[in-house]
Amino acid sequence: MKRKKWKGKDRLFLMENYQEMTNRELAQHLDSTPGAVGYQLKRLSLRRSKRWTEEKEKFLRDNYMRMTNKELALKLGVTIYATERRLATLKLRRFRKWTPKREQFLRDNYEIMANTFLAKKLGVSELAVAKKLSRMGLTRKTRRKWSKRKEEFLRANYKRLSIKKLADTCGMPPDYVKNKIAELGLK
Repeated sequence: MKRKKWKGKDRLFLMENYQEMTNRELAQHLDSTPGAVGYQLKRLSLRRSKRWTEEKEKFLRDNYMRMTNKELALKLGVTIYATERRLATLKLRRFRKWTPKREQFLRDNYEIMANTFLAKKLGVSELAVAKKLSRMGLTRKTRRKWSKRKEEFLRANYKRLSIKKLADTCGMPPDYVKNKIAELGLK
């Protein structure tokens, strides 16, 4: 996106609406990026004064173990970052014990699954997976990335081509292809 020249009317709109709208909504309205909106808010010393109500805090306490930070943020109408900060303030941590079975799952799958997918399967954050892999001394020998083009090819052909043919065409091991199909929710 081309860098936007901020005009007086843009800043005025920010001042009048920043309390009611998210940075993303402001960015869409102003044809800008959320980061640029955040920068302008900081430059203008504008801070949102939304307080965490008892109701919102109760919702966090009741649901933080069942929902991701992203889901909590969407439900509460706040940013993921605000959710993370509030969870930390309230000392609400998701700690799931690393059982031998979970560790074995990591050992068996870290080479063929991305951290995102491992995290979903284990019900932990990507950061928790990355830290545990590091502590266990597990590093991936090859870094194989799924480009947008490969993903599009997979989406378009996963029903009509075999896993082997998909793997050969994408230049990925068959296990990577199977996991990517599952990760993308393709059936």
